[in-house]
Amino acid sequence: MADEDQPRCPFPHDSATSDKTGGRDERWTEEARKLAAERGHAHAAFSHLDADRAQRMAAGAVESRAASREVAQIDAAFVERVGRKMGYGHPLSERTGTLHFTWTPEAEARLQQVPEFCRELTRWRVEWTAHKQNLGTTITPDIMDVKYDMWGEVSHAIVQRHESDVEWTDAARQRLAGIPDFVRGQVMESVEGNARRMGQSVVDDDVIDATIQRWSETGDFHEGKYGFR
Repeated sequence: MADEDQPRCPFPHDSATSDKTGGRDERWTEEARKLAAERGHAHAAFSHLDADRAQRMAAGAVESRAASREVAQIDAAFVERVGRKMGYGHPLSERTGTLHFTWTPEAEARLQQVPEFCRELTRWRVEWTAHKQNLGTTITPDIMDVKYDMWGEVSHAIVQRHESDVEWTDAARQRLAGIPDFVRGQVMESVEGNARRMGQSVVDDDVIDATIQRWSETGDFHEGKYGFR
């Protein structure tokens, strides 16, 4: 397929993670830093990430949670607690690596249509749904539809009840419109939640870019009360 025919991400962003991520926060104990790094490295292949990014993502999730909870010291016990909060597939999650799935070429091709920033999250959630609903270990487009339909119901409910104190610029709304319908509501809610966390009353390109950067660095899409599962 030619490059111009590839599905484009409606939220274009730099896929590289920030140099600030990766356990350089001075609150880390050496034991905690080592645990997060080892967990990320061990789970990288199961998370479908390269080892370096998996380690940065594991550390980023810990640092993000520590910051939101004003934790004075990041010790091994805190890393373990965050790991238990992370969903299956995340490199820090204790459940990652316990299941094994095969994706058909058709399912892999369909996954490529998902925006890059939430593509691996989608893979993780589809696999976990297949496990929970005893759908087998081979992921097909039909199995993807099971999760997509579940997300779609939530997305449509969010949109229908949506009343927000956060405004969107026209440019930001245009980017949101490019998100697949079955997760648009969750993305909208999550971006607005991040805007409030940032102290912003308007969602513009900068807020969207900061939100995507946060997601890319931490893989923590359901931090706090917003995000999607």
